[in-house]
Amino acid sequence: MMACFGMLNSWHFNVFQLDKLTNGNSLYHTAHALLHYYDIPGSLKLNVDVMSRFWSNVQSGYHPNPYHNALHAADVMQITHFILSAGQMGRILRLSKEDCFAAILAAGIHDYNHPGYNNNFHTRTSAYLATLFNDRSVLENHHVSCIFEMCRRSEFDIFSSLSEEQKKDIRDVVVEMVLSTDMGNHARIFSVFRRRLAESPDWCTKREDTKIALIMAIKTADISNCGRPLEIYKQWAENISVEFYSQGDVELNLRLQVSPFMDRRKHDTDFPKG
Repeated sequence: MMACFGMLNSWHFNVFQLDKLTNGNSLYHTAHALLHYYDIPGSLKLNVDVMSRFWSNVQSGYHPNPYHNALHAADVMQITHFILSAGQMGRILRLSKEDCFAAILAAGIHDYNHPGYNNNFHTRTSAYLATLFNDRSVLENHHVSCIFEMCRRSEFDIFSSLSEEQKKDIRDVVVEMVLSTDMGNHARIFSVFRRRLAESPDWCTKREDTKIALIMAIKTADISNCGRPLEIYKQWAENISVEFYSQGDVELNLRLQVSPFMDRRKHDTDFPKG
């Protein structure tokens, strides 16, 4: 296990190996390792018992989906950390402890309670969550709202030691980061990022610039599978195809048009493209 955690700062970190070594607790252990790496509990005076209960509850709240599961959350968390540390974003942007806390938290909870069916499916079937969130970033709103609702209970309130200003700032960053993982917003967000890149090279002065950078960090981490070592990439590709085909099967049963890349009958032609 120590050898696995020794790769925590590496692009080659293998969450599948860690999950086996920790008996299915990769998210819990990765969260603790990274929060201590940034000295978040000490610097922000977090209650470590509450933090432990929080991450245990978060991990158990991930469904055993083939792809959108606790392993994916741990993987995205580690790559977000890689961008902040080895990628030097933390140093260049002079990120505060609150920013680092928000980034690790957002990555770890960004798919919490994911049902295994995407936003489009919820909207097309007029599902409860689609109605609740008015067809706007349905799952992303669900993920983040569930977490902050959880924190209303004292046994899971990881923010209890923070000032109101710190709580507001962290919540703002976490919400922005999680909502940005909705690929339906990708073009708009990327356009903002490209426009900002063409402006001043100073990314440390404006608060909005920090948010843009952290948004790009989690978005990069969320779709980083195809750039990882081949054995890791192949496992994730297989997992997401299983989840996609499961949704496609349900769509067929509901007499809906099967979503792109979710029709198992087209595996040989569509899977390589996906």
